[in-house]
Amino acid sequence: MQQVTLGCPHCNWQAICNQAEVEHRLRGLGLLRRAPHPPGELVAELLNANLSRLSCDACGNTGIVLARDHEDNNDDDRPSDDWQQAIVCEVCKKLIPPERVEIFPDARRCVDCQGLADRGEEPQEPDFCPKCGSLVELRVSRGTGITRYKRFCTGSPACRL
Repeated sequence: MQQVTLGCPHCNWQAICNQAEVEHRLRGLGLLRRAPHPPGELVAELLNANLSRLSCDACGNTGIVLARDHEDNNDDDRPSDDWQQAIVCEVCKKLIPPERVEIFPDARRCVDCQGLADRGEEPQEPDFCPKCGSLVELRVSRGTGITRYKRFCTGSPACRL
């Protein structure tokens, strides 16, 4: 549950509420007293079941209606904004260009890594931490002067190499 629009049929009052605001309104009815952080599905079901008991902030009449659910306003399961999600190459971890993803929506490798795979050459094998087995990244050290690179473990918590 992300956001819902509550409206009053008597005075045309409307309010966009997130889950915390809906929880506050339901607690005012005596619901959700023991659950400090209830799941969104539970809050949505309780809201639908108790809409007739909620009162309007403007006129005080009971009988609030659910005007619109902002989570379900997409017709074709695409994000509501025009931003595209960046896809990372599974081999070298670089961003795959959006043009390639547009032409090949199922692409999981960048052009260079896919070219190596098509020629039968193996991409460079990733390094693994000798202590925990997680991937090891090569990062620039924070010191001044000559650029130095260090190996860092990506495990949680990170090992010291």
